[in-house]
Parts: sequence; C-alpha cells; structure tokens
Amino acid sequence: MADVVFALEDGTLGDDHACALAQAVRRALPWFDEEPEAGILPLSGLARGEGMRFVGRRSRLALRLPLHRSVSAGALAGARLDLDGILLKVGACSVRPLLPARGVVYSHFVSVDAADEIEFLERCRSQLAARGLTPQLISGKARELRAADGVVRGFSLMLHGLARAESLSVQEAGLGAHRTLGCGIFVPHKSVAAVGD
Repeated sequence: MADVVFALEDGTLGDDHACALAQAVRRALPWFDEEPEAGILPLSGLARGEGMRFVGRRSRLALRLPLHRSVSAGALAGARLDLDGILLKVGACSVRPLLPARGVVYSHFVSVDAADEIEFLERCRSQLAARGLTPQLISGKARELRAADGVVRGFSLMLHGLARAESLSVQEAGLGAHRTLGCGIFVPHKSVAAVGD
C-alpha cells in the first residue's frame, strides 16, 4: 500500500463533502471498488469558513492504494472532479510510501457501527485482537458525516503501544468501514496527546 497524493487548485467546498468526493473518485477510477482496502484520506490543507472549506495551494487529495494501482491512479491528474456541482481541479501527483510509526497511529474518524463510545472501543479492540494486535486505544471526538445510505457515526481514534511492523499493518489494513469516506485510515502520530482535529 502507498498514498498517491495530488495537488489541488484553489476552490471552495461544502463542509460535508466526503460522500461527493468518494463518488467523484469512483467515477474517475472505475477499478477503485475492486480494491477493498483502497481509501480516500480526508482532504488536507483546507481552511475553514462558515459552512464551507477553502481549497488552497497547500491542499492535497490522497488516495491509499495497493502499489499496483499507483500508476493507474495518476489518471486523476488534470481531472475536474464534480462534487455535487462543485468542480475540484486535480493537479500533479506523487507516490508516498507508508512508513512505520514509532508506536502511535491516528485516524480522524473510525466507524464500526457503534454510536456509544464504550461499545465503539469494545468493537475496535475486538477487531484488532482478531488480527493479533493489542494496542492501547484513546478515543476522541464523536463524529458524523453524510453517506449515500444515511449518516455514518464514529469517533477519532489513537492507537499506541504498537511495534513498528504492527503500525504499518494498521496503516495498510485500516479499521472499520467506509474507507472511501476517509474513515478508518491511520497515519503516524508524533505522540500520545489529546485526540482532536
């Protein structure tokens, strides 16, 4: 697995754009749904406004993909993605390998079909244990977003106490559902701190 990262041209998006972005990427890359571990990371480098997000020079679109799809994903470069009538212009791309973390990984949104925090943590522990992983879990903000079939609910989540190889395994496989909406995708985190934005 690797992250294929695209520059973006300036523009404006709604706050809740994950579903529209997922649909646009899947239209542009017809093979995307054939890769169960493929995911779309939350757009980075967006500035917040009243009910909107501003896309600027530092904004990036990143797709987490199997390595064998990294070249064909480059077809997105130069595309204009239609997000419910708002066009997002995609620029050049680069491939960023996943790197082992020093024990701590973070996901801004994990969904395991549990709105209660205690149940959420129990389900996460169970899914990780089934893969032989027993990290310490720190949940953060409750989150929700709109999906094609309703509202997705979950929490931000930090995992620590992982060996380097385990941290890489979590980044590659993710946790929970809705990876195309940016859920369950982990990135290295510098330290165990408050889990927030």
